[in-house]
Amino acid sequence: MPRAANRRARPHLEGYLPERAYQHSVKEHLDRIYGEVKEQWQPFVGERREIYRPVIDMAVGPFATRQKFGQRYTELMNETRPFIERLVDMHNGNVGALQEHIDFESLVEFNENARCLLCIEIEETGHRKHCLGNLVNASALGRIGILVARTSVVLGTFRKQRAYFQFLADVGKNTFRTANALILSAEQFDECLARGMGD
Repeated sequence: MPRAANRRARPHLEGYLPERAYQHSVKEHLDRIYGEVKEQWQPFVGERREIYRPVIDMAVGPFATRQKFGQRYTELMNETRPFIERLVDMHNGNVGALQEHIDFESLVEFNENARCLLCIEIEETGHRKHCLGNLVNASALGRIGILVARTSVVLGTFRKQRAYFQFLADVGKNTFRTANALILSAEQFDECLARGMGD
């Protein structure tokens, strides 16, 4: 059986939500924390047709399509610091062996010309090129990019791709900075959302 077909046939754990249902659940939690959340966000509506126009799984505003909100993003990050630090802690645990730890302060100073506060890509397929696109989009468009892996295979792919970009930088090659991209399993992300702003 081809690998892709085998992946599709794999049974899901009890309580599994299909993609759109999972996104809706995430939105409900994020609405309680931030209040300005979009599913299937199109950050380049109205731009010229010649450019690539991705559709983002989830995004937290305000949405900077015609103006900059850098200072507002910083304020929102400080207002929701316990939630963000929990995400950072989960991410650091996932990339610990890669020695790519980040902290809250470095996120505050990263990507000040973002189009949204949180750019969230939720991935399950494990296709490497799809994962790579998610990593670039989340990092480029969000003050904080969040990559939610719904399988252990996807989590491993995200880790390796982020490490690849860091390796290119370390050896002086042309690269793309992804230091604001947090990698979490769906279970870790769900735990952070469930705890919200609580301890």
